[in-house]
Amino acid sequence: MKRKLAKTGFKSPYDSDYDDDDTYEYNSGDDVEDGNKESFIEKEAQKIRKKGKAAYFKREMFRCPYCTRKPKPKDGIYEHLMSHARGLSTSAADIKTRAEHAALLKALGPI
Repeated sequence: MKRKLAKTGFKSPYDSDYDDDDTYEYNSGDDVEDGNKESFIEKEAQKIRKKGKAAYFKREMFRCPYCTRKPKPKDGIYEHLMSHARGLSTSAADIKTRAEHAALLKALGPI
């Protein structure tokens, strides 16, 4: 087993120095995964901050930029947008959806 691992360059998960917590930088176009999620959140938060809160306030309502088919929240109140982002950042099925809403929450934050 060790010879096979030595040839391939992979570390054995049974070694004491094995580190499975490999985080890496998100690059545009990459898939969002657990390893680059934090980097993705930071880059998205920077984009959102650059646009400012006014970019998400249209027709007298706050809207989530990531939920386009059914605009959320329907009433357009800022606190409800933050509640929507908080809920999806923890419970969405897709990692990318969780990361996008976490970035929205991080960038806009409390008033």
